[in-house]
Amino acid sequence: MILLFKRLIALLISAINIYSIMNIGSQNPLKFVRDGALDYVQSADVSLNVNTLEKYQEITGFGASACWWAQDVGKSDNADEVARLLYAPDGLALNVYRYNVGGGEKENPDTRIGGNRATESFLVQNDAGEWVYDFTRDASAQAMLEKCMAYGTIDTVVLFANSPHYSMTRTGQATGGQTEFYSNLPPENYEAYADYFIMVTKYFLEKGVPVKYISPINEPQWSWGGGWVGQEGCHYEPDEVAALMKVFARKLKASGLDVKLMAPESGQIGEVTLDYFDRLVADPEIKEMLGSLAYHSYWADGQIFDKYQFGNTLQEKNYGVNVDMTEWCELPLEHDIESYDSFFRMAEVIQHDLVLTGVNSWSDWVGVNNADIRADGTWWSDAPLAMNADASEIRVATRYYALQHFSKFIPAGSVRVDPNPDVKDVNYQKNDDHEVLDFQLGYVASAFKTPAGKIVVVVINTGTERNFTVTALGKLKAEIYQSTPDGGYMKQIHAGLIPLKTNVPVNSVTTFVLG
Repeated sequence: MILLFKRLIALLISAINIYSIMNIGSQNPLKFVRDGALDYVQSADVSLNVNTLEKYQEITGFGASACWWAQDVGKSDNADEVARLLYAPDGLALNVYRYNVGGGEKENPDTRIGGNRATESFLVQNDAGEWVYDFTRDASAQAMLEKCMAYGTIDTVVLFANSPHYSMTRTGQATGGQTEFYSNLPPENYEAYADYFIMVTKYFLEKGVPVKYISPINEPQWSWGGGWVGQEGCHYEPDEVAALMKVFARKLKASGLDVKLMAPESGQIGEVTLDYFDRLVADPEIKEMLGSLAYHSYWADGQIFDKYQFGNTLQEKNYGVNVDMTEWCELPLEHDIESYDSFFRMAEVIQHDLVLTGVNSWSDWVGVNNADIRADGTWWSDAPLAMNADASEIRVATRYYALQHFSKFIPAGSVRVDPNPDVKDVNYQKNDDHEVLDFQLGYVASAFKTPAGKIVVVVINTGTERNFTVTALGKLKAEIYQSTPDGGYMKQIHAGLIPLKTNVPVNSVTTFVLG
């Protein structure tokens, strides 16, 4: 009776047009409805009656890359614990593993980088000076992959490279050109690069590794090289991206391997990324072998309107290929690993990428990263797990729980559905012609139907403290997990029959699992 009364009230409010209505989805365009002066509902309670008939994208999973930490962690005493934290069902339960096919800077006598960013390669020179494959190389990273695979959660391995092997480059280094914004891979070496990558792919497949994608380009729009060198990387102009991927498509098809291309791992959303996507899909040879259009969510934290517009454009173009968000970390790094703000920012980014952009998968930049340990004892790192210099100490960052709110409960094969809210909390910024220039959301709710038939709802509330009622047809029980600024992370606050209402504090993340 109480729920029915709430529904009637909500319908009445909508009928007299008190607040603006915004249909939030990623595969259907978002539409703004002008309603006069009042755009903002500040404190109303919310009912989410999940509509599983309104379906959006399929979720193919959550993951992280093993670049570059696996070289250190894989040979440390903490390797088993890190594998458990990242890939075990009682950890993050990630299913995507991004393995870095290094450019070989650790073997390069002319390298300009050091530490674990200088990678081992499978392509080395023997005593006679000949280039040969040695798959005993990168042993620690391979061991780390095997430990993570032992949990049985990994169904997707992506082999990705930040640069071609240093022997194939113009500079003889895998860290970019001597001049910024100049590709370090000459066209005459495109075929050699593809052959090399396919050889590495065959090796992993023969080992039983579930390689689903190969990704030979990473953040092609950045300058890579010149006076600043911090890691392996390679710049490509848009026509070079298309030309290289055409070679890869032909070679991969001829190989007969059951593997697709992922490209171009663009460094951020925007027009350049769309240009890459357009060129790749326009070529029939590339599109036939293309399994994923990938971008990175850097430099867009909190830019809700930009992600909304990017997501709408993706839908309008209807590429017919999965879109995956394959790297994100906090840039610039503004919070230490124990900061709640660090946790909350990451949770918002994941939610916005899933809801506004409509990605099929979401991967953190790295599962573990080195910590900058300050004089006051605080650890600063941009990953879910942080390590000291030799990986002898591992700490769980608050970001870990931001990812866990999603990855632990939304397995591959889940489908995003309509949370069907009765109250929309939207604050528009408009020009004098009432055209929307920007907007902020008081809360964002996402809903998913899992392969097992459970309904998972994630609510991120920034507007004000309020109560949520979450229901779905045929579901009677709920487990509810919540993270709040004062109450800790991923605390189970309810298990039993679905409650009539759940208090959701400001700046909190709440995951409802209905079954």
